[in-house]
Amino acid sequence: MVTDLGQLQELAQVWRGAGHVATSAATIALVSSDDPGRAGRTQFDLGQATMSIMLAAADLGIGSCHSGVGDQEAARRVLALPADKQCSFLISLGYPAGRPLAPIRNPDRGLSTRSCTGVSGNG
Repeated sequence: MVTDLGQLQELAQVWRGAGHVATSAATIALVSSDDPGRAGRTQFDLGQATMSIMLAAADLGIGSCHSGVGDQEAARRVLALPADKQCSFLISLGYPAGRPLAPIRNPDRGLSTRSCTGVSGNG
């Protein structure tokens, strides 16, 4: 987990869509082996871990956003990783500005704007 502002700003440069990392309260770096023979299984597992972390954060009222990593050398330098490791994903964490993280209510129906209409049993 990275909380140092300088490191967060540097990590925000490792992918074109990682700008949110620079202003996060903390960012989790998911690190894996650089073994090409395990790449498929590792990426699947890291995707599941990313989803679980983001769901747990939401349950705690913490906002999150994920990013890939394009510049592995920069990520290794910032995170002090050995050459046989890679940073696969970044998950930025923080509290949403302006409102708590909670379902947005539809004032007309009193329900979340996301619904399950059309799904069997949820009419």
